[in-house]
Amino acid sequence: MSIQDRYATAVRSSCLTVDARTTYSDTDVLGAMGLAGRDLAEGRTWSRGQQVPIPKAPLAVPLERLFMGDNYAAQEIVEIMVEWLRGKAPAMHLKLTMLQCADMAKACLAWHRDSVCKHCGGHGQGLIKGSTTLGGAICKPCKGTGRIPFERQFRHEHRDLARWLVGEMEREQGRAGPAAMRKIAARLDF
Repeated sequence: MSIQDRYATAVRSSCLTVDARTTYSDTDVLGAMGLAGRDLAEGRTWSRGQQVPIPKAPLAVPLERLFMGDNYAAQEIVEIMVEWLRGKAPAMHLKLTMLQCADMAKACLAWHRDSVCKHCGGHGQGLIKGSTTLGGAICKPCKGTGRIPFERQFRHEHRDLARWLVGEMEREQGRAGPAAMRKIAARLDF
């Protein structure tokens, strides 16, 4: 069972008793994810009593929390992404206000969270009228991809910046699990 699966059950657990003999219980997984979040946000961790630098990934654990059902994590994610956009936009020769950055961050997060085409349900084919059966015709809104077109949500000059932001979210999304597992693995016997 992966650490993400264990985290999903741990956040919904009604039994959070602490037992020193366990290494993979609900409290262990929740604590490991919390410590991983701190380490990834600060860009450092501890190994054998020494501080070790690691790549910063402040979105990793908040994204994990968001996909486990914690909708309050969305605000934290948007705030981090707004700061990133405020730093990246001038490097791309763009002038964005704080409100434009917030709107772009929210739109990118919404697309990343649920990009399935609503017309075809993500199948890429349209439905036969009056039924729930897929037809042979390609869905026109998504052009057969099964996903909401990302490009149309942004002005032409802002699309590269929006693509960069989604790429950063995708890159960081996979870092929370391994970081939490490193916290647990230090106590496991192999």
